[in-house]
Amino acid sequence: MRSSHLSLFAASLLSTFAVACSEDAKTADPNNVVESSCEATFAILQKDAYKETAGRSSDLWPPHTTNTLTVSCDGEVVREAVQANHGTLPGAKDASGDVILQQMKAVELDGTREELESLADAFEACSCDGETTFLSLDSLSDTVVSDIVVELSQYLSDNLVCEGATPEEIVNHLANGEVEPAIGKLSYCSWSSGKSLDEGLDEALAAVIAATSDSLKDYHVCNNDAVLQAELVASFDETGKVVACDAAVDACRGPLWFYVP
Repeated sequence: MRSSHLSLFAASLLSTFAVACSEDAKTADPNNVVESSCEATFAILQKDAYKETAGRSSDLWPPHTTNTLTVSCDGEVVREAVQANHGTLPGAKDASGDVILQQMKAVELDGTREELESLADAFEACSCDGETTFLSLDSLSDTVVSDIVVELSQYLSDNLVCEGATPEEIVNHLANGEVEPAIGKLSYCSWSSGKSLDEGLDEALAAVIAATSDSLKDYHVCNNDAVLQAELVASFDETGKVVACDAAVDACRGPLWFYVP
């Protein structure tokens, strides 16, 4: 944080030129510029990709990431910005009535209303769209995504040793968006290389990305957008300045299937 709420409050008491965030202050200010002390909360929300049920089941399964930025002044919300990133909106519920998105991380920010409103404007305009094409995680019928499934199936068949399950069964579960059964069957398997399950999955992902790199380099998924937005907020938190997102960066090139905030 650039300063604590306490230090901001103390500074306002000491400064004879401080202007309160009020209608009276606006009237007294001939330029109608009010340097009010405000705060914002940047929240990162996730759910399992493919699924319409609530929350996250495992970091081993790709997430969908939605980000929000809420600005408050004097305890009152003055701006709510949402980046659903081609996916689920905050507050959406599954068939059981549970809120689908789970908050994974929150970052608190301080600034004037003008600064935080400017950050919200930049946040709402921040995405990888335009430089790369959005590739839906919910469209396994898409030709490019189908190629990924084929590559993943071959890699698992070549490198997994299973008892009580087969690599083909795992791939079929993944292709159908059946998260829990796929991860459950993985518990009956080990990697022929002797690596741990997590290390083997990392290698599998790297191999699949490498095999499909030419066809995927001009695509991004929701997590690429989410990372770009998180970098925007982190930059403001560190410098106090708003710098518009640049979609022509590596973070937007090639799908970021996994993202742990």
